[in-house]
Amino acid sequence: NSIGKLVAGATMQELAMFALDLQGQAGVVQDESSPMNARFQQILMRSPATRIEGGSDEILRNIIGERVLGLPGDIRVDKDVPFRDIPTSGRK
Repeated sequence: NSIGKLVAGATMQELAMFALDLQGQAGVVQDESSPMNARFQQILMRSPATRIEGGSDEILRNIIGERVLGLPGDIRVDKDVPFRDIPTSGRK
């Protein structure tokens, strides 16, 4: 699923940008008489949210690297520490 989401999000954004380049100004016209009614503009405007929801690209790459490729995980010194015990700069 992570690989599919990573590829689909980037591909959707690239396809929408390419389609808008081909259509020119007609691609951003939002009118019922317009053949596509700014459909690719809507897809392009939505694509950043698609790439973030369900995990950003960086998180998905980490998941793929660790779980699929078997690479070692990030070093975390606080892995076994409860969240309430993690020191912060404002708390003593």
